Amino acid sequence: MELTSFVGRRRELVDVRKLLSSSRVVTITGVGGVGKTRLASRVGALLERSFPGGVWFIELAGLNDPELVSATVAAAFGLQHQSGTTPLTQLPDRLRDRPLLLVLDNCEHILDGCAQLAHSLLEHCPLMRILTTSRQPLGIAGEAVLELAPFSVPPDGAGSPERATLLRYAAVALLEERAQAVDRTFAVSADNAQVVMRLCRRLDGIPLAIELAAVALRFMTTEEIVDRLDHRFQMLTDGNRTAPTRQQTLQNMVDWSYRLCSTAEQILWARLSVFGPGFDLEAAEVIGSGDGIGTDEVLDLLVGLIDKSIVTAERYPGKTRYRLLDTLREYGRDRLAELGGTTIVRRKHLHYYRHLAAQAEAEWFSAGHTTVFARLRAEHANLREALAFSVSEPGESQAGLVIASSLRFFWLSSGHVYEGRRWLDRFLALSMERDPVRVKALYVDGYLNAALNDASSGSALLEQASALAAELGDQSGAAYVAQISGLTALFNEDPARASALFEDALAKHRLIGDHAAAAYDQIELALAVAFLGDHERAAALFRGCPAVKETYSEQWMRSLALWAKGIADLLAGNYRQANAAELESLRLRLGFHEQFQIALCVEILACIASADGDPARAATLFGVSQTIKKNVDASLAGHKHVARLHDHYEAVARSSLGDETFQKGVHHATQLDFDEAIAWIRNPGKAGEPASSRTEETHASVLTPREREVAALVAQGTTNKEIAAIMVISRRTAEAHVEHILTKLGFTTRTQIATWVIQQKTARRCD
Repeated sequence: MELTSFVGRRRELVDVRKLLSSSRVVTITGVGGVGKTRLASRVGALLERSFPGGVWFIELAGLNDPELVSATVAAAFGLQHQSGTTPLTQLPDRLRDRPLLLVLDNCEHILDGCAQLAHSLLEHCPLMRILTTSRQPLGIAGEAVLELAPFSVPPDGAGSPERATLLRYAAVALLEERAQAVDRTFAVSADNAQVVMRLCRRLDGIPLAIELAAVALRFMTTEEIVDRLDHRFQMLTDGNRTAPTRQQTLQNMVDWSYRLCSTAEQILWARLSVFGPGFDLEAAEVIGSGDGIGTDEVLDLLVGLIDKSIVTAERYPGKTRYRLLDTLREYGRDRLAELGGTTIVRRKHLHYYRHLAAQAEAEWFSAGHTTVFARLRAEHANLREALAFSVSEPGESQAGLVIASSLRFFWLSSGHVYEGRRWLDRFLALSMERDPVRVKALYVDGYLNAALNDASSGSALLEQASALAAELGDQSGAAYVAQISGLTALFNEDPARASALFEDALAKHRLIGDHAAAAYDQIELALAVAFLGDHERAAALFRGCPAVKETYSEQWMRSLALWAKGIADLLAGNYRQANAAELESLRLRLGFHEQFQIALCVEILACIASADGDPARAATLFGVSQTIKKNVDASLAGHKHVARLHDHYEAVARSSLGDETFQKGVHHATQLDFDEAIAWIRNPGKAGEPASSRTEETHASVLTPREREVAALVAQGTTNKEIAAIMVISRRTAEAHVEHILTKLGFTTRTQIATWVIQQKTARRCD
C-alpha cells in the first residue's frame, strides 16, 4: 500500500463514491506515490454496508502475467476450476447474482488482463461494481476515471499566511504530520512558513515525495533540503524535458533520496528490486550480498534503507518482512539495469526460490507443515517472479520446471490449481530434457488436471510420465505415477484398480525409503479396500498407519488419515468411531484454511448422522456442506466416490424426515455463517437444529474488545502508527495488538484481517 496520509482526500473520497453510484466501473489514476491505493481502501471500508456481497480487495502488484488476472481473482473468491471452463468464464457464472464491490489494485502492468476481466464481469454480473487503481485507465466502455491530483500547495505570492491558513493546504499538513514522526518538535510556524511553502511547491504536492523529504529532516534543515532540491530540478529538467512535470518531480525526489544513500545502500536497493512486494531477511542476505557486500553487512544496510523510508518493515508473529514501495522498486530496477546486474541478480533470485520450493516440498509432511504453508503463501509473489524469469531467460526453464512441480501441494491447498497447471504446461513445452525432473512435472501436471476434473488430459500426462519413468529407470517417478493413477481411479469409483495401484505405489515407495509417500499410499489403500467391502483389512491397514495415532506430529497427513478412516468406519457400520475420526479431522483441517477439504469432512459427518439414525442432524450437515461448497464454487464431481455416499445417505435422511422437514434442516444451515456452523458441528444442540443466535465460540469472541477495535482500524487501511495516534497508545502497543490478532485468527497478513472484518460485518447485516 502506498505510504500516504489520508490528509486532504475527503473531497476525492466523496467523488469516488458518487462515481460508483452512477458508473459500474471506476478507475482511480495518478502517478506513483500519489495515494491511489489508500483512497481505494478507504472507499471500500466506507461502502461495506452498501454491498451485501462484500467488498473484495485484490492486490495485483505481485502479478506479472495478464493471463493470470482472472485466476488470481477466482482464487481470492475460493473458486475451484472445473473442467471445460476457464476462470474468465467461471467467475461471471459464480458472481452473477452477488451485489459486491471488487477492488483491483495496481492494474497498470497487467492492463489487458484487468480490462478483459472487468468487461466480462460487468457484462454478466448486473449487481457488481468495480473499482480499480492504475496509472492509466482500463479503456473499457462505461469506465469513469478520477485522476488523483497531488496535494494542494500554497501558491506563489501567498505572502506570510498564519499557521491555521497554511495547514489548510494538504501538502503542508502532510509535511508537518510526517515530520513530527521523526522530530516531535517540528511545527509549521511564522519562522519557517516561507521555506515550508517553497518546499511543498518544489515537490509539487506529491505525497510520496513529501514523505521522503520529511524523513530527511532527521539530518538536514528544511532550508538545506530546498537548496538540494533546487539543484536537482535544474539538472534533471535539462535531461528530460519531455516527461510530465509531476513525473519529473517524483523522479527528482527519488533521485535525491537515492543519492542520500551510501554506495553500498544504493547497490542493495537495486538488488532488492528483483523481489515482489515483500521479502524476508534471509532472502535479502542471499540475493543482496556478493561483489563487495558481505552477507553480514546486509542487515545494517537494510536498516539504513529503512531509516530513509526506502524499505518498510512489517512485523508478523515470529517474523519480520520487508518491502519496497512499487515506485521505489521500479526505480531500483532501472538502477540495476544501469549497473548491468539484472540477469545475475534475477538468476540468484530464481535459484534461491528454487531451493525454497524444494525445501518446502521436503518439509510438507512434517510437524512444521503449517509454517511451511504460511511461508509459501507469503512468498507467492516471489515464486511468480522467479517463474516468470525462468520462462523468459534462455537456459533457465529447467529451474522453473523444478519450482512449479515442487509446489504440487501448495497449488492444491492454496486454491491456485489453475495457475499451477498453467505454469507446468508452459515449462513442459519449453524444456525438452528427458530426465526425472520432467517425469515429476508430468505426473504433478496430471494430478492438477485430475483435481480440475479434466480426466482425459490428466490420464494422458500420467501415461507420458509412466513411459518416461520406465525409460529412465526412475523408481521414484514410477511410484508417484502409480500413486496418482490410484487416486484418479478411486475418485472415479474404480476401487479395485485403485487398490492395485496403491499396492504397487506402497511397495515402490517402501523400497526406495520414501516414508511420507508410503504413509499416504497406505491411507488411500485402506480407503480403497474399505470401498471394496474388506472391512477387516481396511481396519488393519489403518491400525498400522502411524498417521492415525494421536502422537503423530504431522497434522496434514493425520487429518487425511482420520478423514479416510471415518469413511471406512462408516462403511463398516462403526458410527461412533467414524464420527470421532471425522470431528478430529475437521478440527485439524480448520487450521489449514482449506474450505473444500472442510466441506468433505462435513459431508461424511452428514452421512454418518443419516446412517446412525439422526436424519435431522444429517439434513443440517448436508446443508452446511452445500453452503461451503457453494461459497468456493466446488462440487463433488471430481470425487465420485464421495458423491455416491452423499446421494445414498441424503436419500435415507430425506425418506425418514419427508421432503419438507429435510429441506427445513438444510435451510437452518443457510442461516449460519461459517464460524457458527463449525461451532455447532463441534458442540451440537438437540436433534439437528443449530442455535439461532451467534455462539461465543466464533472467532470474534476470541478477540478482546480492544483487539476488535484495532482490527476494524486495520480493515480501514490504517497503519500501526495511525492506530497508535487514534487510540492514544504507543506504536509498540499498536504493533502488539496487530500481532495478537494475527496469531489468534491464524492469519499472516493485514489483508486477511481486513477481509475477516468485512465478512463479520456482512454476516451481521444478514441476520
